[in-house]
Amino acid sequence: MPRSGHAPELRTFATCWNDGKFFEAHEALEPLWGRTRDAGQQGLIQLAVALHHMRHGNMRGAGRMVERAIAHLKDPSRGSCPFDLGSILEYAGRLIRHLDRDPVDQLISERPYLKM
Repeated sequence: MPRSGHAPELRTFATCWNDGKFFEAHEALEPLWGRTRDAGQQGLIQLAVALHHMRHGNMRGAGRMVERAIAHLKDPSRGSCPFDLGSILEYAGRLIRHLDRDPVDQLISERPYLKM
């Protein structure tokens, strides 16, 4: 593990997320989630999948993924996370409210930048 105490998959997830590579972000984090079954990691994966769906015009699938992501990110049993979950949850809530009204590119560009 890196000095921060967090798995390197989380750093890769953040890099892909910040670069707008949402499918790759999901792929980067899935092996870690497969080992930990952490609800927070599952929520991050689902949010990345939602953005991937949005980019490809699947708004219904995106909405379902965002709802699931919110539930997992709020799960009190989730482990520690190096990212600001407050801003991630705020963003996810904004997606739910504006998914069918705002341009996809605008919604995606408003995502929080992930730092470790």
